[in-house]
Amino acid sequence: MARVKNSTSFNGFLFFNNEEIYAKAAVLSGGERARLCLAQISARSPALLVLDEITNNIDLETREHIIQVLKAYPGALLVISHDEAFLREIEVTDYYVCQDKRIHCYENLDNEKL
Repeated sequence: MARVKNSTSFNGFLFFNNEEIYAKAAVLSGGERARLCLAQISARSPALLVLDEITNNIDLETREHIIQVLKAYPGALLVISHDEAFLREIEVTDYYVCQDKRIHCYENLDNEKL
Protein backbone atom coordinates (compact mmCIF):
# COMPACT_ATOMS: atom_id res chain seq x y z
CA MET A 1 0.00 0.00 0.00
CA ALA A 2 1.30 3.47 -0.88
CA ARG A 3 2.13 5.83 1.94
CA VAL A 4 1.55 9.56 1.56
CA LYS A 5 4.36 11.80 2.77
CA ASN A 6 3.73 14.92 4.85
CA SER A 7 0.16 13.99 5.72
CA THR A 8 -0.97 14.11 9.32
CA SER A 9 -3.99 11.91 8.65
CA PHE A 10 -5.75 9.95 5.96
CA ASN A 11 -8.32 12.74 5.80
CA GLY A 12 -5.48 15.22 5.28
CA PHE A 13 -4.47 13.25 2.23
CA LEU A 14 -7.98 13.10 0.86
CA PHE A 15 -9.30 16.59 1.48
CA PHE A 16 -8.22 20.04 2.56
CA ASN A 17 -11.26 20.68 4.79
CA ASN A 18 -12.91 18.22 7.16
CA GLU A 19 -16.43 18.98 5.90
CA GLU A 20 -15.68 17.17 2.62
CA ILE A 21 -15.62 13.81 4.39
CA TYR A 22 -19.40 14.04 4.74
CA ALA A 23 -20.04 15.17 1.16
CA LYS A 24 -21.49 12.89 -1.49
CA ALA A 25 -19.05 12.00 -4.28
CA ALA A 26 -21.30 13.73 -6.83
CA VAL A 27 -20.61 17.15 -5.29
CA LEU A 28 -16.82 16.77 -5.04
CA SER A 29 -14.52 18.56 -7.46
CA GLY A 30 -12.55 16.59 -10.04
CA GLY A 31 -9.42 16.75 -7.90
CA GLU A 32 -11.32 15.65 -4.79
CA ARG A 33 -12.84 12.71 -6.68
CA ALA A 34 -9.38 11.77 -7.95
CA ARG A 35 -8.03 11.79 -4.38
CA LEU A 36 -11.00 9.69 -3.24
CA CYS A 37 -10.21 7.13 -5.95
CA LEU A 38 -6.57 7.09 -4.86
CA ALA A 39 -7.68 6.38 -1.30
CA GLN A 40 -9.81 3.49 -2.51
CA ILE A 41 -6.88 2.11 -4.49
CA SER A 42 -4.60 2.46 -1.47
CA ALA A 43 -7.12 0.74 0.80
CA ARG A 44 -7.31 -2.38 -1.37
CA SER A 45 -4.86 -2.92 -4.16
CA PRO A 46 -6.32 -4.76 -7.15
CA ALA A 47 -3.89 -6.87 -9.21
CA LEU A 48 -4.52 -4.71 -12.30
CA LEU A 49 -5.31 -1.01 -12.31
CA VAL A 50 -6.64 0.56 -15.53
CA LEU A 51 -6.34 4.35 -15.77
CA ASP A 52 -7.69 6.41 -18.68
CA GLU A 53 -6.29 9.95 -18.93
CA ILE A 54 -6.03 10.28 -15.15
CA THR A 55 -4.11 13.57 -15.34
CA ASN A 56 -6.90 15.44 -17.14
CA ASN A 57 -8.63 18.15 -15.09
CA ILE A 58 -6.66 17.77 -11.86
CA ASP A 59 -4.62 20.26 -9.86
CA LEU A 60 -0.85 19.98 -9.42
CA GLU A 61 -1.07 18.73 -5.84
CA THR A 62 -3.41 15.91 -6.85
CA ARG A 63 -1.11 15.07 -9.76
CA GLU A 64 1.80 14.69 -7.31
CA HIS A 65 -0.33 12.45 -5.08
CA ILE A 66 -1.24 10.30 -8.08
CA ILE A 67 2.42 9.95 -9.08
CA GLN A 68 3.41 9.03 -5.53
CA VAL A 69 0.67 6.40 -5.21
CA LEU A 70 1.30 4.87 -8.64
CA LYS A 71 5.06 4.64 -8.16
CA ALA A 72 4.46 2.64 -4.99
CA TYR A 73 1.62 0.57 -6.49
CA PRO A 74 2.43 -3.15 -6.17
CA GLY A 75 0.20 -4.40 -9.02
CA ALA A 76 0.21 -4.02 -12.79
CA LEU A 77 -0.84 -0.76 -14.41
CA LEU A 78 -2.52 -0.15 -17.75
CA VAL A 79 -2.30 3.62 -18.27
CA ILE A 80 -3.85 5.51 -21.16
CA SER A 81 -2.30 8.97 -21.38
CA HIS A 82 -1.04 11.61 -23.77
CA ASP A 83 1.02 13.14 -20.95
CA GLU A 84 4.59 11.98 -21.65
CA ALA A 85 6.02 13.69 -18.56
CA PHE A 86 3.50 11.86 -16.36
CA LEU A 87 4.34 8.51 -17.98
CA ARG A 88 8.03 9.13 -17.31
CA GLU A 89 7.35 10.17 -13.72
CA ILE A 90 5.47 6.95 -12.95
CA GLU A 91 8.32 5.07 -14.63
CA VAL A 92 6.45 3.32 -17.44
CA THR A 93 8.65 0.57 -18.86
CA ASP A 94 6.65 -0.62 -21.88
CA TYR A 95 4.21 1.32 -23.95
CA TYR A 96 2.04 0.86 -26.99
CA VAL A 97 1.10 3.32 -29.70
CA CYS A 98 -1.93 2.87 -31.96
CA GLN A 99 -1.09 4.33 -35.35
CA ASP A 100 -2.17 3.58 -38.92
CA LYS A 101 -4.47 0.76 -37.75
CA ARG A 102 -1.51 -0.98 -36.07
CA ILE A 103 -0.29 -1.32 -32.52
CA HIS A 104 3.40 -0.67 -31.99
CA CYS A 105 5.13 -1.87 -28.83
CA TYR A 106 8.09 0.03 -27.40
CA GLU A 107 10.35 -0.38 -24.42
CA ASN A 108 12.11 2.50 -22.69
CA LEU A 109 9.98 5.60 -23.03
CA ASP A 110 13.03 7.88 -22.85
CA ASN A 111 14.36 6.75 -26.23
CA GLU A 112 11.11 7.13 -28.12
CA LYS A 113 8.78 9.98 -28.90
CA LEU A 114 5.07 9.30 -28.48
